[in-house]
Amino acid sequence: MRSQSSVEFLSTYSFLFLVLGAVVLVILFISGAPASTIPSQCSAFAGPTCNLASIYTNQTAGYTMVTFSLTNSQGVPVNVSNTIVTVKSSSYTGACTPNLVYPGEQSTCTTKIGGPISPTTLVQGFYLLNAQFCNSGVSNLSIGSCHFENVQYSGAFTGMPARYRTIIFSVAALQAPPSQQLLPFNTIKVTPLQPNNYTLMQNGAWFTNVTSSKTTYAFATTGPMLGSTYYGVKAAPYPSFLSNLQNGNIACGSPYNSVLSIASTTLYISGSASPAVNIEAGGAMEVFYRVAAIGTVWQNTFAGAAWKSQSATAYTNTISLSPGLYNVEVWWMNPCGTGGQAAQLTNIPK
Repeated sequence: MRSQSSVEFLSTYSFLFLVLGAVVLVILFISGAPASTIPSQCSAFAGPTCNLASIYTNQTAGYTMVTFSLTNSQGVPVNVSNTIVTVKSSSYTGACTPNLVYPGEQSTCTTKIGGPISPTTLVQGFYLLNAQFCNSGVSNLSIGSCHFENVQYSGAFTGMPARYRTIIFSVAALQAPPSQQLLPFNTIKVTPLQPNNYTLMQNGAWFTNVTSSKTTYAFATTGPMLGSTYYGVKAAPYPSFLSNLQNGNIACGSPYNSVLSIASTTLYISGSASPAVNIEAGGAMEVFYRVAAIGTVWQNTFAGAAWKSQSATAYTNTISLSPGLYNVEVWWMNPCGTGGQAAQLTNIPK
C-alpha cells in the first residue's frame, strides 16, 4: 500500500519536479554566466509596449544609464512628460524622445541612474512614465480640441551593463498625402512639428555604438547612397532590405508619395562638449536638439540650410552642449526619386 502511494505521489508531482529543476538550472546559469550572454529585458505593466532595455556603465566618467525603446500600442496619441526609474529604492528622472508619440510609433527613453557599477552586476528596477493621452484621437491634434488626460504607465527591467554605449534611434517612416510633395519649408525647417496627416509606413529601432567619442547613423533607399560608406557606416535600407524606405519610385509629380523620416533619440552628455554635427543629405534634412526638460526650445543645427529640394550635399556645423540629457531628432524628406540619410556626431564625451 505504501509503495502504491509512493508511485502515485511521483506520478502526480513528477512534472512539478521537472519544472523546479529547470528553474534551478536557469538560476545557476544566470549566476555564473558572463554579462555579455545575458540580454537586458523589460516588460510593461500598462501603456506603451517595452521593446528592449540597454544598460551602460562608465567607470571613468562615473555614471550608469538605462535606455528603453517603447512603442505606443494604443489607438490615441500619448504625450510623455518624463520617465522615472527606480533602482534599489533610489529614483532618477529621465526623458523620452519624441515626447508626442503617435499610435504605432516608438520612443527612446534614457535615464542616468547614478554612479558606476560593476559590469557583472545584475541591475533590476522599475520605470514610470508620466504622460497624457489625447482621448479624442489623432485628428483633433491639429484643431486643438484634444481632451488630454493625465496617466502613469509602469514597467520593469533587468539586465547587466553592456560593454559599449548604445544609442537607440526610434525611426518612423511616414508617407505624405498625395497632394503634397514637400512640407512647407517654413513649417519644419526650423522647428520639428510632426504632421498628423501623414501615414505611418514603418517604425522601428536603429542601433549604433559610441566609438572613439562619435556616433553615426545612416540609411538609404535604393539610391546612389545604398551600399556606400558614409561617416564610417555602410548605408543600408532601414530596417531591412524589405523596408518601405527602399523605394526608388518616389513620384516627382502629383499624386506624390514622398517619404518623411524622423529619427529620434535621447542623448546623455556626461561633460561639456562641442560636437561636430555632420550630415549627408540625399534630400531635405535637418538635425534638431534641445535640453530634455519641459518648456525648453528646439535648436536647429543648420538653420534650415539643408532643408531644400532633392540634393546630395554634405553639411557640417559645431554645437555647444552642457552636461545633461538632450532630445535629438534627425528629419529627412525624400520628395522625389531616390535618396539617403546619414548623420554623425563627433566629440561626444563617454
